[in-house]
Amino acid sequence: MGVVARLWERSRLLQILRLGGWVAFDLPRTVTALGGALLLGIVATHVYVLSRETGLPIYFVVYATLLIAGCLLAAGVMWLALNSRVLQGGWLLGDLVSVVYLGLYLISRATSLPGLMALSGRWDVAPATFAAAFALGFVAVHFSVLLGINVAYPQRQNWRD
Repeated sequence: MGVVARLWERSRLLQILRLGGWVAFDLPRTVTALGGALLLGIVATHVYVLSRETGLPIYFVVYATLLIAGCLLAAGVMWLALNSRVLQGGWLLGDLVSVVYLGLYLISRATSLPGLMALSGRWDVAPATFAAAFALGFVAVHFSVLLGINVAYPQRQNWRD
């Protein structure tokens, strides 16, 4: 283990983020199902926008289709994969999709995009806000898994009573 990794393991920040080790949950299937459900929330909001809005720019339709495909792939891998490395890939793909969505969400509100100028400065668009909440929720759940507060299937806490 490298010097940086050893220092990080002993750092006070890591202990604070792990809540001192006093809080931990051993619900791997529930946590994995929650992660997939949050990704499906992003899918649902984008399907809603695609089905309700008319005259959307082609680049937005392509973006939404790719985002939906990425979310469905990540959720499917998390729920159906048997290999733990593939499952980790599903979580990482979900993180990538969520972070990309959040970045584009912030950019689309800060600048005007062609064909979507009505969104500039509009933070009150409900589907986008819901999708942002789902994306942040997914990143938070995965962060809690990485910190050891939660475990994701097929892992376990291996507690001894």
